[in-house]
Amino acid sequence: MNQNFHPPTLQKGAQIGIIAPAGQLRDETSLERGIAILREMGFEVKLPRNLWPGESYLADTDQNRALEFHKMWSDPEVSALLALRGGFGCLRLLPYLDTNALLDKQKLLIGFSDITILHQALLQTEKTISLHGPMLTTLSTSTPKTLARFYASLTGKWHVPIQEKQVEVLRGGDPVRGRLLGGNLSSLISIIGTHYEQDWQDAILFLEDIGEPLYRIDRMLTQLGQCGKLSQLRGIIIGDFSLNPDQDRLESIRFHEQVWLRILELTEQSGIPVWGDFPIGHCQTNLTLPHGAEAVMESSQVTLSFR
Repeated sequence: MNQNFHPPTLQKGAQIGIIAPAGQLRDETSLERGIAILREMGFEVKLPRNLWPGESYLADTDQNRALEFHKMWSDPEVSALLALRGGFGCLRLLPYLDTNALLDKQKLLIGFSDITILHQALLQTEKTISLHGPMLTTLSTSTPKTLARFYASLTGKWHVPIQEKQVEVLRGGDPVRGRLLGGNLSSLISIIGTHYEQDWQDAILFLEDIGEPLYRIDRMLTQLGQCGKLSQLRGIIIGDFSLNPDQDRLESIRFHEQVWLRILELTEQSGIPVWGDFPIGHCQTNLTLPHGAEAVMESSQVTLSFR
């Protein structure tokens, strides 16, 4: 495995730049509450001069969103870039990213959902570990456990192991080690075949998604199987796959079980470890993960550790 650059550690008073590389701001209350939480944690917050004047589902034009990203990345006062929200738009941003400029500075990128694409792009271009975790507008609805892991990861403790009782070992086995890759399933599918796609060989893959009917999830997972991606993996970690926020508990359990079953079917020949119900995704408990770090799945202890 090639050596990755560890994300910088944020100190008290560090400035976090807010970027909107994907969707438009929908709720200013969640923006204000997110800023307040960051300040309570001891960080400063930097917003762009104009709050994303885009129309429809994009925060701004592709060029302006890319410009905002580069300005925050190159700003010497900004130590980390935190996404406003997900949605859609990062895929359209890729042609406008100046990879040479990104190599000049090491910054921390935080987000999930559509931000999965930027995590992949950063790891591909500069081999930097980034943080798959809450975004500004999701902080206010996050559980205390989520906020604690988020703060610990920002301040250099991203390598602390995760051991959660709720995790289901769907298929166990000996401990496996590999680069931790993944994020939003729909986003990952969208970059297959591009030069931003990661090397899946010997990776530990984590997956989550929301709002996708079961047949679409099946279609995406089947594509991963038929194009040979799943057979290259060391292990799979399945996060939240809610169809919608209003699903009752029984519906959610059945939905997740169908996703689990399909992944087990597709990995039956390789026999790799598969965990379900890991607390990541579009849920209130969304634990921050170091995307691109070397990780170890220990099924006997149900522990995910990092190197």
